[in-house]
Amino acid sequence: MKNEIFISSIAFNDRKLIEVIKICEQNNFNLEFSSSISYNRDNLKFLNEFNGKKLIHNYFPAPKEPFVINLASKDSNILRRSISHCKENIRRTAELGLNFYAVHAGFCIDPKVSSLGKKILSDGKFDKKQHLEIFIETLSELLKYSNEYDVPFLIENNVLSSQNYSANNNQNIFLCTDSQDIVYISKEINSRRFQLLLDTGHLKVSCKTLGIDLLKETNRLFPYIGSVHHSDNDGFEDLNLPIDKYYWFSPFLKFLKPMNHVIEVKNLKPELIINQKNILSSGF
Repeated sequence: MKNEIFISSIAFNDRKLIEVIKICEQNNFNLEFSSSISYNRDNLKFLNEFNGKKLIHNYFPAPKEPFVINLASKDSNILRRSISHCKENIRRTAELGLNFYAVHAGFCIDPKVSSLGKKILSDGKFDKKQHLEIFIETLSELLKYSNEYDVPFLIENNVLSSQNYSANNNQNIFLCTDSQDIVYISKEINSRRFQLLLDTGHLKVSCKTLGIDLLKETNRLFPYIGSVHHSDNDGFEDLNLPIDKYYWFSPFLKFLKPMNHVIEVKNLKPELIINQKNILSSGF
């Protein structure tokens, strides 16, 4: 895979998608159409008409009736909608000739749309093993489906903040926040197509919350990495802050050059986007 740097739509905050596309085309930025883009009936039209290189990520295009994608849900309706959304995007990725499609790993509960990015509470009654089994079955189905379209299908590691961990009595209600889940799932699926979209911001927070060594954990995940989301934070929350010359993930970059990288930093003007690209490129 050729080395490419994309900019997540999260970088443009609440700008309308048509404005985001104009900025990207003027500056020759590759764009990841992400979950930050609200529902608009013209979103697919904008995607198709964008002249630059592009990716579809997770929840895009947002449906008119919002829901939280959960590929490990026990709710048959949510699971059905989640699988359907992913299959549509796998087909769309193939039709547009995009490099891959990635979606977030599953949850052991079904979060409300309004709770995303905030405190997510469980009722204390969930069976992680059962949700893992559902997720593995669903993931196997989607990997088989993506193989038919020759589209890499990646799973993004979830983030476990100290706030969500303590609010749920130190229970982890998310799947794939660390290598334990990811290695187990990989062994169960036993497919070379299984790959990880490693979110470095997510991993930094999750490791601090769980008391895991960040660099050792990254080395355990290395064989599964197919692409990377780049941002930084304080270790307590996923803040999507800019990276700098002290970026903790920098030592790993030279080993991951031949793949796609996404800058997932909030509130960036074009000159700051160029700066972030330069910092990232200098590590390859």
